[in-house]
Amino acid sequence: MAKFVMAGKTDCPYYAKAELLADKLQRSLPNFRIHKISILPDDWKMYYNITSDMSEEMMQSIAKENLVTKVNLIMEEQHRASLIQPLHIWISSALNPTCNMLIPSLLSAEVVSQASAISLHLLHVEGNQEELQSLKMETEDLALPQLHQVTIHTDLKEAFQKAEIILLLDDHLCEVTDSKDVQEQKKMKAIADRYTEYGHLIEARASSNVKVIVSGGSLVNLRCSFLLKACSIDCRHVVAVATQLENEARAAIASKLKVRTSEVTDVIVWGDVGDRFYIDLQRANVFNYNGPIKGPPFFSQPVLEIVYDREWLESDFQDIVRCQQAAVVSKTHHGTHMSTANGILTLLKAWNKTSVPSQVFSVGVLCTGHYDLPDDVVLSFPVTFTDGRWSVVSDVTVGDDLKQRLQLSASELRKKMLILESTSEGKT
Repeated sequence: MAKFVMAGKTDCPYYAKAELLADKLQRSLPNFRIHKISILPDDWKMYYNITSDMSEEMMQSIAKENLVTKVNLIMEEQHRASLIQPLHIWISSALNPTCNMLIPSLLSAEVVSQASAISLHLLHVEGNQEELQSLKMETEDLALPQLHQVTIHTDLKEAFQKAEIILLLDDHLCEVTDSKDVQEQKKMKAIADRYTEYGHLIEARASSNVKVIVSGGSLVNLRCSFLLKACSIDCRHVVAVATQLENEARAAIASKLKVRTSEVTDVIVWGDVGDRFYIDLQRANVFNYNGPIKGPPFFSQPVLEIVYDREWLESDFQDIVRCQQAAVVSKTHHGTHMSTANGILTLLKAWNKTSVPSQVFSVGVLCTGHYDLPDDVVLSFPVTFTDGRWSVVSDVTVGDDLKQRLQLSASELRKKMLILESTSEGKT
């Protein structure tokens, strides 16, 4: 509780004005208390032995000087702020646990080396305001040198202003709440509507050079397809993450060959991430394999020349990768947030020029011009990054069997999109 003592001459206009203000504050603020001492003019000098010798003109002069000083300080602060040009990063579904694992590395020079300052915008539509505020405070408590500011948002109308990097983590749209058929229909409709709106907002508000990464464990390609269909930004600025699947495949091969996961490279994920995909090892290599042929640390061997069991590669291996995420969830009772965050960060580093130019990544991109596939769907292809730009790897063999797999993935994805578009238009 705040307690104040105020004393003054009974005929002093300044005391009277201060008394009125004190009474108003006491009525308005429950923890504000004031004790007033009113002294007769003849007793004032004896009571305090203090007499103000400041004239009215001097007080007015000081007041004007204070005003000028304050205005100058505000202008200096505004000028200083104008010199800072932060990189604006937006994260949707910020209350997803993946976001907590992303933030510390995301705000490092290793991931966004081109930014001297970062404005982080945490968006969770209709999310819990207190939880978002706690996430904001925890982020600020990291005291990371590149962090300029953190803002929180629960209204989609505020989304993606000045965005230069957008990370979309909307797995909560896929939560099961009803019977299987009803849930599936609601889930697909919610995704179509949300990502269509995302597309419109990104085109209207984001930077022209924005980089958009769609991630998650479910319907990643469908989300990315609807987003690109709803906006006319360069399709090379929007990708879906397949790195998590790629790393799970590397882990399965590493277990088979008894090497570390990091010693298996250039695994390719084709197709619809999280649904109908295929793991391709035609370019995969393994380092430090304990076999009859050995070499220095930089020496590698093709995986297909070491693993002779083609039946295992085409059946068991594919099933192991397909079931890996579900197996982790069943044991831990929560999503694969750590590996999801790692996949996003790995892709973002490559996109921001910190990868080896020859390194292959699996990325969901628009199929335009590739393998006679429909132009309006997103499938995972092998790409490399050079100078912050990705390009589809050309020196890979795409045989008839793989083409059929890709065409089937594209056909099923396009069918889902057409059904949802018809539903949105009220045709079904």
